[in-house]
Amino acid sequence: MQRASAGIPARRIAAGVVAIAAAGAIYGAAASPAFQLKRLDLEGARYTSQSAVDAALGLTSTPHPNLFSLDTARLRRSLLALPTVSDAQVAVELPDRLVVHIAEPRPILVWATSGARWLVDVAGLVIAAASPADPATSGLPVFADDRTGRAPVAPGGTLDPTDLAVARRLGALTPRLLGSAASGLSFEVNDADGFAIASVPKGWLAVFGMYTATLRAPDLIPSQMQCLSSLLAQVGERRVGTVYLFPEGDQCGTYTTR
Repeated sequence: MQRASAGIPARRIAAGVVAIAAAGAIYGAAASPAFQLKRLDLEGARYTSQSAVDAALGLTSTPHPNLFSLDTARLRRSLLALPTVSDAQVAVELPDRLVVHIAEPRPILVWATSGARWLVDVAGLVIAAASPADPATSGLPVFADDRTGRAPVAPGGTLDPTDLAVARRLGALTPRLLGSAASGLSFEVNDADGFAIASVPKGWLAVFGMYTATLRAPDLIPSQMQCLSSLLAQVGERRVGTVYLFPEGDQCGTYTTR
């Protein structure tokens, strides 16, 4: 009786040798200083600082990681956690380069509090501090919030939903839409009057008042806009001083003359 051979086929031996060689090559590459990060290319950043990106990528504690050890999917998730990042792409380019492209939220208004100005996007997200020299802020409506006891504003936070709804409606106003000859409009919020708009240069002041989600909703604003436009046309904006816009029935509110 012949006994079956206990030998291993040559092709299996060859496959094992290849696997071991590949593992050795990968280990060698992961340990080689030739593949350490030496260059980080950051694209698309306007409000996101280099230091914030470095921290999100873990480069503050390990500034020169081996590129073979990086999990680009995990790095992308870390970048998306930053308030100034709406989307991100991370790619490794051997031998020593990491390319990061980020997309940032687009600001639609500036919310100004005592000593600070903040960029806010369409969802109410506070993106970052607004620099007066930033061309991206040009043309954006600026709301000066002088209320006491208001919620603090900081990057990553959100505006009160009612405040945002009011600001989006009022911020869309222009002198032309109101039939005004003013060169611009300024927006403010205070404890006494709530939301108000003033013509620039200083002329008339239109008090829109305070709003809540239920008792006096922002849905009232279109009627207030129509009332203001009609008043400026009928009385003449050179005569109008302060307008209190509280539409009810056929009445628009009251006003004083200059």
